[in-house]
Amino acid sequence: PLSSETDDEIQLVRCTANASSNGHMVFYFDGKASSAIPVSSSVMTLKHALKTIPLIVDVEVHYTTGTTLCRDDGMDNIVYITFTHNPGPLPPLVAETFDMDPTSVVEIAASTSLGMLTDHNGVNHFNVKGNKENEECSNRGICDQETGSCNCFDTNGDQYAGNDCSEVVTSPVTNCPGDPICSDRGVCDATTKRCICEDGYTGGDCSQRSCPHGLTWFGYPSSNNVAHDMMVECSNMGTCLRARGECFCNDGFFGSACEYMGCSGDDASQTSCHGNGKCLSLRELALNHKNGDGSSLPIHYGSDANEPSTWDADRIFGCECDGGYGGFDCTLMTCPNGADPLAASPDLHSCSNKGLCDHSTGLCKCFAGWGSSDGSGSYGPKNDCGRRQ
Repeated sequence: PLSSETDDEIQLVRCTANASSNGHMVFYFDGKASSAIPVSSSVMTLKHALKTIPLIVDVEVHYTTGTTLCRDDGMDNIVYITFTHNPGPLPPLVAETFDMDPTSVVEIAASTSLGMLTDHNGVNHFNVKGNKENEECSNRGICDQETGSCNCFDTNGDQYAGNDCSEVVTSPVTNCPGDPICSDRGVCDATTKRCICEDGYTGGDCSQRSCPHGLTWFGYPSSNNVAHDMMVECSNMGTCLRARGECFCNDGFFGSACEYMGCSGDDASQTSCHGNGKCLSLRELALNHKNGDGSSLPIHYGSDANEPSTWDADRIFGCECDGGYGGFDCTLMTCPNGADPLAASPDLHSCSNKGLCDHSTGLCKCFAGWGSSDGSGSYGPKNDCGRRQ
């Protein structure tokens, strides 16, 4: 409530398309879709459609030219969309078109890299990144994580109220929250009356423990083909237990910051795979890769730290099963492998491609006319269905 940052986010849209067509578009905001938006939409129609997105509280919409969203007459309608009740910098809208002419174009200016649209008169229109604070309980209270409600501060003669603690009951504010001030775990900024907490502590009064940070598992891409590059608490895959400063990870994830996806099995740690294999990272599994004929063929996955496509090399784990076991969690018994006797390739297949594996026993059930071989097409004890009877 004491912040001086007051800019609402403004994103710009320009649609070049025949407004008399039956085409429409859908806007996505942080992965959530709007209702269908006809190319001929008025200001009120567009506003109503945007408000069908659950994450958008309210917007204001302004057209610079005409009364329809899209135009194809050489004049540009720059659409201003102002997010009046969603504080902070916001993810950009993303458009998906349906039944529109192939020459139609929908442009969105909502980021630092694409923040301007120039209209038919040569006038530049700029987006605005929102800077209103978007802090839990307005940084003037503590969130009860069981109820989702804010417990507003009432310390040092300063009292706050409201669902988000944004209302100042006693004015002027004389000090930072906390009893003692900033809970003796931070320093009070005399100008903003905000606590600057020591490392390991957080909250408006520095009374809560912070949790370890890791690269986010899920989040909005920071640019084209760039994601998983932001450090967030518990890697967005767990809940911070504020009393202890420890992450409580979602099922299947482990690590102090929930930064690892574990093997499926008895637990999420590296001791899983039901005792029938080893839990290895993608990097390690790639190094143990084998050819179709069973010979070693290492793959150097994640060797370049600057390659974004291998971001998961040391974060995602999988099972490498012991001999005789298979399946993603090493719970299946495997059957003998052999080369398909009717194929020229030396690649090995379960039951030589001439039977079905019973994974409960590890025995092949051979197709009619096929039986156990010695691995070379003659009779033998392999029980691999590799011999024609």
